[in-house]
Amino acid sequence: MLLVNMWAIQNDPKNWEEPRKFKPERFEGFEGTRDGFKLAPFGSGRRSCPGESLAMRMVGFALGSLIQCFEWDRVGEEIVDMTEGSGLTLSKAQLLQAEYRPRPTMIKLLSQI
Repeated sequence: MLLVNMWAIQNDPKNWEEPRKFKPERFEGFEGTRDGFKLAPFGSGRRSCPGESLAMRMVGFALGSLIQCFEWDRVGEEIVDMTEGSGLTLSKAQLLQAEYRPRPTMIKLLSQI
């Protein structure tokens, strides 16, 4: 039996500069979904997630819809705390709080859904 430690691979300083810092720009320019197997959020091989292709499409669709249909603001003036909490999925230590309101051009569209 082979157990792969995906956390160790994705936090390896040999693969990433400052692996514990949030830097989304490090994932720009990847060719295909398995570029060198550096980033494998859905696992790989026979035990990989069967819903990966659907998830990749739906995340883009949901995020695009939220950006297009709503106007977003921070609650308060302080910057967003990006500290990671503990656990398997590395959720945020402090919950993100945001204010939103539908864009005026989207109100009619959103009320029909």
